[in-house]
Amino acid sequence: MKRFLTVSLILLLALCLVGSAHAKKVKLKYGSTSVRSGLYANTVAIASIVNKAYPGEIQVTVVETGGYVENLVRIHKKSVLLGPASAAAAYAAYKGIIDFEGRAMPSLRSLWGGYITPIHIITSKKSGVTSLEGLSGLDYAMNPGTTSGRVIELLYDALGIKPKYKMMGLAASVDAMKSGVVQGWFKAGFKDAAILDLESTMDINILPITKEMIDKMNAKYPAHGLMMPVPAGLFKALNQEQLSFAYVISDFVHKDVPEDVVYKIVKAVWEKRKELIEPLTTLKEGKFDDMYGMAVEYDLGVPFHPGAAKFYKETLKVTIPAKLLSP
Repeated sequence: MKRFLTVSLILLLALCLVGSAHAKKVKLKYGSTSVRSGLYANTVAIASIVNKAYPGEIQVTVVETGGYVENLVRIHKKSVLLGPASAAAAYAAYKGIIDFEGRAMPSLRSLWGGYITPIHIITSKKSGVTSLEGLSGLDYAMNPGTTSGRVIELLYDALGIKPKYKMMGLAASVDAMKSGVVQGWFKAGFKDAAILDLESTMDINILPITKEMIDKMNAKYPAHGLMMPVPAGLFKALNQEQLSFAYVISDFVHKDVPEDVVYKIVKAVWEKRKELIEPLTTLKEGKFDDMYGMAVEYDLGVPFHPGAAKFYKETLKVTIPAKLLSP
């Protein structure tokens, strides 16, 4: 009888420990974008890295959303707890400025610096428009609700450029360019498939920008103007290196996610960062693997979550700038 009671107590203790382990499992919803977007794969890959690193401890579930601006709202409301977004839009949301005036989101925190990607500004060769100034009055495809659409519209506003916007989706924009319904458009990404599709059937221009344009944008819309060089030969329309408008996409998290959980997420991604970027051109070309350096280089406007800051301090032995530390 005594032996039976001993065995029973051991079994009961084991069940309690299993139950305790399950009780501690943290489940996080990770906002992404449309499954039709090539960037959806980025969030799936990151979630997979975290789940494999901490089975039974952390479970990250990718959620399809309407895009990066929507992710900010969802994180603030806790319908998802982390997700990618434009660093410029996140800065505006965190501060409650520009299009987020009166609806600040002080609950946002950063995980890492993210990656930079160009926004190619396109016109048809037939339009004869070879400079941004020529876009005023041009029939122009606009993709409302998109991250690139948001910053392009702010850029043109800062420069006093007034195209004739035709509101439509991404797929419709390609068809509208081909049919001549519009003569101008924009598309983010390095070797973007939509631009390659256009070039297979028509001649296009890809318009350059200047530092003066970016300075003028930042004067009106702080932390929103970025540029980067794009190489000759990236597309047929690029026969020499030129400056392109650009934005940074980073990942953000709600401040209430526990510090140890965020630390583990950042650690898992850091340790697999080289493997993560290898098959994903957007991350590789955009320097996602420089997770801390990108935040400093591009002046990330939303402070690190304490868990992320702790990881970078311990791993890189850096002194994090005060503006990147949580209040």
